[in-house]
Amino acid sequence: MKKRALFLLGFLCLYFSGWAQNNASKTTEASGKGAGKITGTVLDSVSGKPVAFATVALAQMGGNPSKDGTLTDDQGRFTFSPIPVGEYQVTVSFIGYQTKNIRPVKVIAGEPEVKIGRVTLSPAENKLKEVTVVGQKPLVEDKIDRLVYNADQDITNVGGNASDVLRKVPSLSVDVDGNVQLRGSSNVRVLINNKASTMLATNLADALRQIPSDQIKSVEVITSPSAKYDAEGSAGIINIITKRNSLPGLTGSIGATAGTQNSSVFSNLSMQRGKMGVTLNLNGFRYSVPKGYGLYRVEHAEGEDVITRQTGDGRVHGGGASAELGLTYDPDSLNLFSVGLKMNTGRYQGSSAQETTTTQPGPFPYIRNASKFQFIPLGADVNLEYTHVYKPQQELTLLGQFSQSDHENFVHQDRFTRQDQLFYLQRNTNQNSNREITFQADYGHPFKNKATLEVGAKAILRRANSDAQYDITYPLEDRAAPEENTFHYRQDVVAGYLFYGVTLGKKNTLKTGLRWEQTQLKGDFTSTQTFLNETYHHLIPSLVLSRTLKENHTLKFSYTQRLQRPHIFLLNPYRDNRDPKSIFFGNPALDPELTHLYEAGYSTFFKTSSLSAALYLQQVDNAIQLVTLGLEDGVSQNTYENAGKLLSYGVNVSGATKPVPAVSLNGNANVYYNRLSGLGTENTGWQYNLNVTTGYELGKGLTAQFSGGFNSARVTLQGKAYAWQYYNFAVKKALFEKRGSLTLGVNNPFTKSINYGSETRTEAFTQVSENRNFNRSVRLSFDFKFGQQNASKTPRKQKSIRNDDMKEGE
Repeated sequence: MKKRALFLLGFLCLYFSGWAQNNASKTTEASGKGAGKITGTVLDSVSGKPVAFATVALAQMGGNPSKDGTLTDDQGRFTFSPIPVGEYQVTVSFIGYQTKNIRPVKVIAGEPEVKIGRVTLSPAENKLKEVTVVGQKPLVEDKIDRLVYNADQDITNVGGNASDVLRKVPSLSVDVDGNVQLRGSSNVRVLINNKASTMLATNLADALRQIPSDQIKSVEVITSPSAKYDAEGSAGIINIITKRNSLPGLTGSIGATAGTQNSSVFSNLSMQRGKMGVTLNLNGFRYSVPKGYGLYRVEHAEGEDVITRQTGDGRVHGGGASAELGLTYDPDSLNLFSVGLKMNTGRYQGSSAQETTTTQPGPFPYIRNASKFQFIPLGADVNLEYTHVYKPQQELTLLGQFSQSDHENFVHQDRFTRQDQLFYLQRNTNQNSNREITFQADYGHPFKNKATLEVGAKAILRRANSDAQYDITYPLEDRAAPEENTFHYRQDVVAGYLFYGVTLGKKNTLKTGLRWEQTQLKGDFTSTQTFLNETYHHLIPSLVLSRTLKENHTLKFSYTQRLQRPHIFLLNPYRDNRDPKSIFFGNPALDPELTHLYEAGYSTFFKTSSLSAALYLQQVDNAIQLVTLGLEDGVSQNTYENAGKLLSYGVNVSGATKPVPAVSLNGNANVYYNRLSGLGTENTGWQYNLNVTTGYELGKGLTAQFSGGFNSARVTLQGKAYAWQYYNFAVKKALFEKRGSLTLGVNNPFTKSINYGSETRTEAFTQVSENRNFNRSVRLSFDFKFGQQNASKTPRKQKSIRNDDMKEGE
């Protein structure tokens, strides 16, 4: 299947390449006989030196205003070839210079090569007279359909990973295990550069550790996804944008971090020569974090209550690497081909030692449990893209993606009596794989009344397999009880969408869409004798209406309905019993969630400040929740269920200001109310999360920054999760004319540990769990950029596949 899929994708790419070349030849024949050539050199009119990387545009006189474009090389030279016979205008521009037009430039059959010679650019007369140059982006930007956190402007991010970055994004919270929440909901989808990735296929927490923060350019939070996105879910989309070099010539950067809890290295290289472009990114990382555990449970049994106490400590550690290769080819200004390959691997390990005492009658009132676990992922993504531009904003894009991820899990447990006698030994293995093949087509068509129509179709073919082995031995009884747990799962999604955007007058914008999806499920879960074979359809609308008041006040209203399918992590019935008193397993019978999301927003800016606020309400049917089903022989059974309904409403306010040029302040506050109902119970409560970032420029290339946040306790269906907070400091020194930097960062210097614990209450028992992360740490980072770092050419925007329709696990 894999070979056939890759062959088909390759065939599509070759087919459209031939089609584009055939069209190009027809255009040449229609325009005139022969092929011409236009050359020239751009010089500074004052110094006479070449102007490198200036933008040179070619337009046909009386015809298409934008026929082709290029950049000058390091000697100021440019070339257009092949050029049909005709009359043209050549336009040369560069930042800080006056734009210059050369016309007419005639290409005739008898003299196909035209040498323009020297083109001199004069400095702009008003350069730097009345213009205030701002050297950096704001930390947070509020756009019409998304909020953007510019992570590369926050120096406290240097040397961390993606989890550290997401903790500082407005409206988001991330706990120590990597569980991400948006406005209090874990129903969120994480993408990398608008794409689904096998890195995120099984365990989001481990995936986020694989992404160095130094490689993250920005994080986009989309709370009201349009019909162009896959059926997404109640909370929204988190899109991590990584840094990419797209400048001409050879450019790149390297960096390294050494710290008490994490270390990493990264490098990226980009080369753009004429119509070809190549990018290469390499990353490696290691981390090691001590942990602390605790549990206090009161089981309401007949007669006297049963009390269980548990304490323990451990360490999670590991490392990994990823490599990404991208190739682009622009045969002309109307066609674009690109190929991308990404691979990632790693090894995540942990060990713990726990002591459990219980008043429950039985042979083992005391258990000392020593456990080790290991998780080894191996994943690859292959992306193909072809784009044909008919005219500005009228484009056809065809995309294909093949993703494969394989995972190996090992868990070893030894349990001892108080006299250190081994009475239980278990060796678990789990081999699982997840494969996705995606085909997508998008077409956009502009209209004269500032309207755009977009249509598209998509097919996602998913295959998942899991094979678990439980080798359990009871040394005191001298018997073994091997078990098997296997399942095969298939999910095929076919979708089509229609999206329309229009500007109504000068102040109103309307964006509306409709998406249709068909999902076919087949599952064979041998361990539970469960078989799935069902098909369902959904029609999903979206609407965004915005109005500008004066020039700096905007109102927005949006509504969307989204479908959220359970991810393989939630479906896998593999039983994780590393804790002798708590077992976790997936539920293959989960149904998808259906969400209604309403939002009304306001944003404004004035001088050096900005402010945005949003009122939102979301209603989720078939809400997927982590629940405790009960106790079996004193062991809690934890899984995921369609627990019922979730109603959430609240207000989110964020702002940024620079009271003086050297100081910046950014803050966010989210206050919301949750009502969870299902499984015969209901839980409600208000909660909030706050975060703030401040920066101060000390002069002489020195910058200091503080970042911190607080998350209140939040309600769950059967209890609550505890409040937690974080804070960090960083000082950065610019080096080598700002091409390099050295950053010293400190995390939580005055806090020994953070407790991400919870309370659970059921009719059968009450439980308090403690999960402590000792994340006080120091790190030192260095990075250096090389090659051309500035150019006036705007890189061509590429589209990408976004498989964002499935609910992730915690």
